[in-house]
Parts: sequence; C-alpha cells; structure tokens
Amino acid sequence: MLIEMAVKEFIAEKKFEKLTENSLMNYNNFFKVWNEWLAQEGIKHINELSPKVNKQFLSYCQEVNGNKPKTVNTKLKLMRTFCKWLLEEQLTEVELCKGVKAQREEDNPKILSEQDLQAVLRHLRRSRRRENTFHSRRNYIIILALAGTGMRLHELTSLNWNDVDFESSLITIQTSKSRKRQSIPLSDTLSLELEDWKRYLEGELSKLPQAVFVSDKGKRLEDDSVQNVFKRLKKSVGIEGYFSPHVLRNFYIKQLLKGGANLREVQLLARHSKIEITKGYVGYFAHELKETLDDNNPLRGLL
Repeated sequence: MLIEMAVKEFIAEKKFEKLTENSLMNYNNFFKVWNEWLAQEGIKHINELSPKVNKQFLSYCQEVNGNKPKTVNTKLKLMRTFCKWLLEEQLTEVELCKGVKAQREEDNPKILSEQDLQAVLRHLRRSRRRENTFHSRRNYIIILALAGTGMRLHELTSLNWNDVDFESSLITIQTSKSRKRQSIPLSDTLSLELEDWKRYLEGELSKLPQAVFVSDKGKRLEDDSVQNVFKRLKKSVGIEGYFSPHVLRNFYIKQLLKGGANLREVQLLARHSKIEITKGYVGYFAHELKETLDDNNPLRGLL
C-alpha cells in the first residue's frame, strides 16, 4: 500500500474521532515534512518502512533541519501513533517505531525576566502613543493577555468574545490542551484592557469580529502570525534571552508563586493536569522565590 494513501486514511479516521483542529494541524505538519523526506529517499510503500528508516528521518530532522530534542520527540510521538495504527489495521506485521528512543530534553522552563517584559510593554506603549496603529494596540493586548492569564498560544488564537464574561470576570477556554472546557479568572486590570480593545475594534471595523485577536481586516489570527509578532518584538526591543508565547505562560506561573499563591492554587490557575508539574516550577524559580522569602522572612523580629 502507498504511504500517501495510508496517511489519508489515518487523517480521515482521526477526524472521525473528533480530534481538535490543533491536533489535526500537528499531524498534517508532521506528515508534510515526513512525506517530503520519504520522497527524497525514494520510499513510497508501507513495506519499505522500518525502525531504521524512521530513525534516519529523525536524525535528518535534527542534523539537517536543526530541530531541537523537544521538536524531534514531538515528531516521534506522532510517528508512533501512526505506526501503531498501521499495526492495528494489519497494514504492517511489526511495530515500525520499535527501538526508536526519545531524545533527552532540557526540562527547565524557559524564563523571561520581568525587565525584558517591561521593556516590551514600554516599546508597545510608545508605539501606540506615537502611531496609534491597529497593530501596536493589538500586540500590546496580546502580550497582556498571555502574561495575565497563562493561556497557551492556540487557546489565545481560538478565543472568541462570547468566551469573555466581563460580569463574572471569567474567560472560558473551549479548546484546552486536555480537550476539556476550562475557565480562567479575569483580573480587573486585564478586564479593563480587553474592554478598551473591544471598543476599539467596534469603532475600527464595520462590526465586532467573532475572534478576540484578529488582523486589521477582522480575520482571526493564526498561531504562526502571533509567533511572528514575538519574533519582531524580540528583534525590535533587543531581547537576548527567550521570548515566546509559552515563555509568558512560564512568567505567569512564576509570578503566582512569587506572589504567595500555594501549589494547589497555582495548579488550578495554570490548569496543570497533575500537581507534580506545578511542583517542578518551584525548583526552577527557586533563586527568584528566595527574594519573596527575604521580603517575608518568618524569622524577622525573632532574632
């Protein structure tokens, strides 16, 4: 059987299983790169695949495409699911990912300093004052929304105005990582900024778009569009460290811990599936949490 046909059947089945749009997009992106590589190697049929071939592909991703361990492991995870499906459908007789091991990842979260975030916000506020452009206003609220809620990138781009309840101060996440409907508290500060952005959109566009974050034509932003915003800001501001949507999620969690929230509260606010994930952040940010301990020293006044 042609690999191309097997892939089409696999994707059709995943659509029938009602996988999220984000998951389907991840599969499509993976198969695009994999199919291009297979074509270069002259591999067309399922019976030409093997664990050795799959290892060679992952090595290509790392050595030629420059993929980092986390990206390679994500590809391996998608590949394993596909190969397991091939076995279940009796299209192969062996597990084609058997013996293909994941790479060791750097498990420390990427950290954004408060100074760098302040520099980005100053840059955007200055642009808004001087130019008052659609993009300067929108990019400013994107940064605030990510830093103030801990939303993941696709949660941000999927957000609609009817998901934002200003009266109850809640944001509803319809398509979370766990595929469950979840809620995020909306702070008073962010609520005022979002209401201001909503009024601006109503005045700037002919009608309020369904999506919260849109282009100047009113079209919903894609994930890669937001990532490009971060790349441009990093270059404009001159940030040397990490700066991405996920880094702002780490910043959100760090600030909760520094502010004195307990682990259970942080788990709920960050929407971690297991509290062990939340506990890991305490060690990552230990040097900064020490400042909180020094400011609130339990021994002050006793010695």
